[in-house]
Amino acid sequence: MNYKTVEVLNKNFSLDGKFTPVFSSPSGNKVEITDGMEKGYIYAALYFYDEVSKEIAKLEKLIRKNLEEVKLEAPAIEAGILMVELSRRIQDIIGNDGLDALIKKILGETHKHISLLPDPVEVEKYENIRDSILTELMVDVYDNTIINAKSEPGTQLLTSTLSQKYIETMTERQKKLFAPALRMVAFINGLKLEEFNCSPEFQIKFVVSKLKKPFAEQAELIKDGIKEKMASN
Repeated sequence: MNYKTVEVLNKNFSLDGKFTPVFSSPSGNKVEITDGMEKGYIYAALYFYDEVSKEIAKLEKLIRKNLEEVKLEAPAIEAGILMVELSRRIQDIIGNDGLDALIKKILGETHKHISLLPDPVEVEKYENIRDSILTELMVDVYDNTIINAKSEPGTQLLTSTLSQKYIETMTERQKKLFAPALRMVAFINGLKLEEFNCSPEFQIKFVVSKLKKPFAEQAELIKDGIKEKMASN
């Protein structure tokens, strides 16, 4: 699962009143996704889209803060020079120039200038940044809830509980999506969560078993199934 996939699924699917993913085609047709694995894949994509969006919002806040600082120091600065200076400052903070496309997008809100259109290289670098954020967030969820789960004495059950701090940052959609998203994260890492239960307080109980086949093969079938439904409507 990469960010582009997550972004496409978030753009094209909504959740109906029964919490079923629904694709609305350009022609106006609505297609419900009923296959369990396809639903789980979409749920995970929507969950992590929200999670990545929170991190991107932090980066935007950082850029806007530095933008205001540059403009205070040089109120009459030209757009091209402003871009160079802002890019330099953000590079110093994050260690690379992967946010230049985002910087240009923000500057484009008030400066309509052709030089502020991101080029393909800048777009690719920004895509890589978002892929890295997505991967890190998925690893964090996997580690914190599955790898670091505690054994329940006398049973095979493992338990873990989300921190209140993490719960408070979740969107309302994420709270509904968390359980199926976590199960999909386990699949992606070659595990299956059996006897799975997630309480309203986000206390998770499960038994871990290994998948018989690598999930990567099944993931391609899942994505193909979703693509086929989108393409045929």
